[in-house]
Amino acid sequence: MGFRLAFAAIVGLLPLSTGAQAPADELRTVAQVRGLTALAAARQLPVHLHGVVTFFDAKLYSRFIQDGTAGIYLLASTNTPPLFPGQEVEIEGNCDPGEFAPVILPRQVRILGQAPLPAARFVSYEQLASGKEDSQFVEIVGIVRSVQFLDSSGYYLVEVASGEGRLSVYTQKLPVDQVSQMSDRLVRIRGVCSTKFNRQRQLFSVQLMVPPVADLVLESPASPDPFAVPARSLGSLLQFNPWETYGHRIKVVGTVIYYEPGRSLILQDGNHGVVVQTGTDSALGLGDRVEALGFVGKGVYSPALQDAVFRKLSGGSPLPPVRLTPDQALMGTNDCQLVQVSGTVLDRAVNGTEKYLVLQNDGFIFHASLNPAENRDVFVGVENGSRVLVTGVCQIEPGQWLAGSLWHAKSFNVSLRSIADVRVIQPPPWWTLQRVLWIAGGVGAVALAALGWVGVLRRQVAERGRQLEIQIQERQQAEHRRNIEQERIRVAQDLHDELGSTLTEVSLLGTLARTPGLPAADQAGYLQKLTDASRSMVANLDEIVWAVNPKNDSVASLASYFSIFAQRFLNLAGIACRLQVAESFPAIPFDSKLRHGVFLAFKEALNNAVRHSRGTQILIKMEMDGRELRIAVVDNGRGFDPAAALPDGDGLSNMKNRLSQLGGWCDIKCPPAGGTSVEFGLPLAVEAA
Repeated sequence: MGFRLAFAAIVGLLPLSTGAQAPADELRTVAQVRGLTALAAARQLPVHLHGVVTFFDAKLYSRFIQDGTAGIYLLASTNTPPLFPGQEVEIEGNCDPGEFAPVILPRQVRILGQAPLPAARFVSYEQLASGKEDSQFVEIVGIVRSVQFLDSSGYYLVEVASGEGRLSVYTQKLPVDQVSQMSDRLVRIRGVCSTKFNRQRQLFSVQLMVPPVADLVLESPASPDPFAVPARSLGSLLQFNPWETYGHRIKVVGTVIYYEPGRSLILQDGNHGVVVQTGTDSALGLGDRVEALGFVGKGVYSPALQDAVFRKLSGGSPLPPVRLTPDQALMGTNDCQLVQVSGTVLDRAVNGTEKYLVLQNDGFIFHASLNPAENRDVFVGVENGSRVLVTGVCQIEPGQWLAGSLWHAKSFNVSLRSIADVRVIQPPPWWTLQRVLWIAGGVGAVALAALGWVGVLRRQVAERGRQLEIQIQERQQAEHRRNIEQERIRVAQDLHDELGSTLTEVSLLGTLARTPGLPAADQAGYLQKLTDASRSMVANLDEIVWAVNPKNDSVASLASYFSIFAQRFLNLAGIACRLQVAESFPAIPFDSKLRHGVFLAFKEALNNAVRHSRGTQILIKMEMDGRELRIAVVDNGRGFDPAAALPDGDGLSNMKNRLSQLGGWCDIKCPPAGGTSVEFGLPLAVEAA
């Protein structure tokens, strides 16, 4: 396999298949792809090459191969099978400019077998930071600063310091049994250089991806007890010492004066303090005696202990603070020490989760900050103008540095441990001239605004009331005219429909009865028909008058009229009439339009029963179901199939349409035992509203 990979690298510019000639612009080596500019890579030139997988894990967005010329990144593709480091592959695809360096978009990936990883080239941190080693299989030496296991990916994250910088290393296995055995060890690492970059294709961080088949080689032995080394005094850190060794952990001992679990603690010993940066969150209290083991680094002003671990030696009482003036604090000799400073509260401020008091003392402005566990305004009870005494750790902001005793820091901040570190020693004065002027001005402004607003409101209310009165009157008049017009149109239509044809028939019968020489029997027949037509016209006129008369606008009046009409109509037809009417009805308004529409449907139901049922008896039922009027016409006739079409079946659909237009319903049933039931329902609550 190794020979085949080497041979492919040597002849990378030749066609891989003897049966076909490669395209002239096809790229055959990784070096050719990496040599393209972003503009040239955007042409999506075809790529066909051999290589070995150096790292592959989709969870970490890391897919790298390397041939005999260089290494490169593979874009995600559905055509890419799961790959593992050490596999020899043949890749066909296209080049792409990528987001930092040129990459390959695979179109087809074939696994050829196994091959050894390429030889790792030794590099320095400076070479990695330049970005030119992106995607290359490299080797670097450094000192392990910290190790943590990432549950999300299943990898160990190893922070390594090398040369002038530090980088993150991802590996699935460690060369030790316990994570704590890795810290402060010299380690040789082989892996793929992976870069992080911004949206402008600029590098800002590098990391090393270690494949399972490679390893981390520890170059120095582990200490059986890391804390067994002698403790250094806090004042000796980063002082001049020609024999000082730099880069390994040291131990310091001090008293806890500040602690944020999982982030940092501050130790003080005598007149010196140090910030200990640590991810450990063991329980500690102010005044505890602690020894810390970490890497010395540059802080903002005083040295700091980075990537540190610690352990508690004993409990103790909190240290007393040193009382300072701002001028004394600015000299810089009390950085990282517990101090006490007084000042007048000018304001409160927030920066993320950190809360600030803006204080002033002798014309100098400084801050006192607190990072509470809960996100709330912890200084809400501290009023502006109060004189307070704050206790906390002095943090110097050096600004521009100058040698000599005349130099002073630019500013300082007091890091509070809790709200108890703020003590109000003098409340703000109440009757200040400024406050009196503000109150007087505010009262005057409110009074003027109130007077003006009252005047405006009065005018607006009066004008709006006048407009509403006019609108109400206009709407009432328009509604009244519309109701009268609709009633006139309906009465005219009824007179035309009900009486027009009958009057024509009366006129025709009268003319026929006066025909000369007409036999007496025919003349008597015409006169009888004339009499019947006149009676029908009188009945129709009575119906119209009943529907128009506002005295009949009630459910009880409708029930009474329907009962009388049904008895008279059925008696003339020779059919028995049974009435089942409720004893009383609620006093619900029932206007003429509704009454007339329901009456026409009721009349149609009676007419259908007389003409088609061939029954001997018809039951009329009228009752209220809640606020719904229900009327039923039930005969004992032969019945019919409501789904079947009748010769004059428009009457059934007319009844249903009429009731639907009135907001009600019509139900027609023909039980198997015979007879027909026509039931109307009309919700009066809707109409009454």
